[in-house]
Amino acid sequence: MAQFLRVCCQLAVLISTGISYSVQANLLQYDLSFTTSGQSIWDTGDSFMLDQRSFLGAQWQDQQVDIDLIAGREDVNVINPLRAAYDIAFAGCRALGNSSSTCINGQSGRIFVPKLGSRPSVRSCSRFAVACKIARAADLTRRAAYDAAFSLCRKSFSSSVCRNGQSARLPVAPLGTAPPSFLEVDTRTGVAVQGSTDGRVGIELGIEIGSGSVDATVSYQATLDLPDTLNLDKTNPINFNANSLLAGANTLDTSFANLALNVDAIMELSGTVGGEACIIPAGCSTGSTPFNINERASILSFNQDGEGGVSLLGQQPSVFGFPDQANGFPFSVDALGIVEATLHLPQPNASGGLDTNTNTLKASGQDDLVDLFIDIDNIVASAAGVPGLFGSSAPIGTIGSIGYDIIDVQMGPTIDLKQDFELEPTLFVSMAFDKAVMVGGEMVTELISAWDLLPDITFLDDVTTVTPTFFLDANLTNETLLDFDLELMIDLLQINFDILGFDRQIGIGNVLAAGADLFQSPNLFVNMFPLGGFDLQVGESFVVDFNNNTPPPPTTLAVRSAINPIEAFAVSVPTPSSVLLMLLALSVLVLSLSANSNHLRKRNTA
Repeated sequence: MAQFLRVCCQLAVLISTGISYSVQANLLQYDLSFTTSGQSIWDTGDSFMLDQRSFLGAQWQDQQVDIDLIAGREDVNVINPLRAAYDIAFAGCRALGNSSSTCINGQSGRIFVPKLGSRPSVRSCSRFAVACKIARAADLTRRAAYDAAFSLCRKSFSSSVCRNGQSARLPVAPLGTAPPSFLEVDTRTGVAVQGSTDGRVGIELGIEIGSGSVDATVSYQATLDLPDTLNLDKTNPINFNANSLLAGANTLDTSFANLALNVDAIMELSGTVGGEACIIPAGCSTGSTPFNINERASILSFNQDGEGGVSLLGQQPSVFGFPDQANGFPFSVDALGIVEATLHLPQPNASGGLDTNTNTLKASGQDDLVDLFIDIDNIVASAAGVPGLFGSSAPIGTIGSIGYDIIDVQMGPTIDLKQDFELEPTLFVSMAFDKAVMVGGEMVTELISAWDLLPDITFLDDVTTVTPTFFLDANLTNETLLDFDLELMIDLLQINFDILGFDRQIGIGNVLAAGADLFQSPNLFVNMFPLGGFDLQVGESFVVDFNNNTPPPPTTLAVRSAINPIEAFAVSVPTPSSVLLMLLALSVLVLSLSANSNHLRKRNTA
């Protein structure tokens, strides 16, 4: 609204056709004090409920750990010892007079077989050829001997070998094709283990806060210059040189409301653990296992029933030997050594005043909310009913296995609730004239403007009575946040393995420093809104008189408070149409006050 009205006033000044006239002037002063009380600290009006959740912890991506104890390479060129033996055998074979083919392909051994030749013939003789018949008998003897020898030879050899004979030779074993001179050998031996994880771990704090209240007092010293009209021409516009200064009592105080609180443990984890083991000459074996965990468990809740009830690990505190309701603050509980909690009843009531550097009113308040020490992984595992939820094992072939603990989390936050407020007021005025005046080329009997941006005014009558009614346009900014000191220990992927004689433990370690003062969390709530409830300040009238050559002396004029009629329109940020309605309501009030003032005369309209 303030910006809208300022723009209107500036436009009025820009389109003004007159020229300001500088004359001797006397100072008039109004001491103003505006008050409001019982307004909501959260938004415009008197009823609001804050319901916010905030994560406190650590988040990480692609955190890795690995150890590589494998020596050697997968492909190494080494001299082939079989080639050296082959070359020696081949050379010896050739030295015995064997051909390369014989040495490569080999040959079978054989014995000497004498050549029998062809079967002897038997001659024919006449009846009385005695000599021929004697020779023929010899032929038959030779043939019989040949047939006996041939028959014996055929028992072991072919007819061709028996007829032609064969030489003796030694057997030669085949050497075959020469093997390669070099071999590619996998020389790896040892073990390697690796793990990786993404995740988020910590606590989620839920807080519900009812309507608190804010009281404010804003005081201004507003001045204007009333010109000496002795040498002043009515045709020239007058600039009152209006000015304002925050002075006097300026206070800003808030009162906090009741709250409800709940704290949950959050564990969201995913990743993989794997390993590799290698032995010469068996080669390498691998194994891996993925994990994906998304768990939430209740740690502590307070006043969820609106009657101060307390819940610990989802159970009534009486299970752990404590009363079910907080019977005084601070209220401390301890459950099985995995949760220690001290609950406070925060009342961060804020008190402050004027900041001269910013010309705004500021106030801050802070108070204890809850102290915790929690073993998050045990809480979540117990709530899930799976004690080994965050540990497992994976085989590495038949060589061995690895065991791991995904995460170990301990957390000790001390959490305060903090509120910072800043009130930025702007002084406005509604001026009522009992005679029409000229502003920005238009005839008016009323002018609404930011006091410090009051435009030039041309007075058309000899005597005009002016009645100012002051009001505030004020914006309140509320920043509600968590302030905490944090001890957070997170061990990721503690891996144990005993493979091939290697007995080791490795881990990613702590992803966050052992102790961290994070000072302030992201804001739970931030809102800037119009603060209503301020009263009006009706100022004493003053007169611009062109007939009176004696200007009034410098003086402080009186003011009186009045009910602000525009508060009905302050339940939300004004739109242009609602601004018009607001101005209309303010005009009706000012006109009513002017009509009843014995300093004013009957209004004339243009």
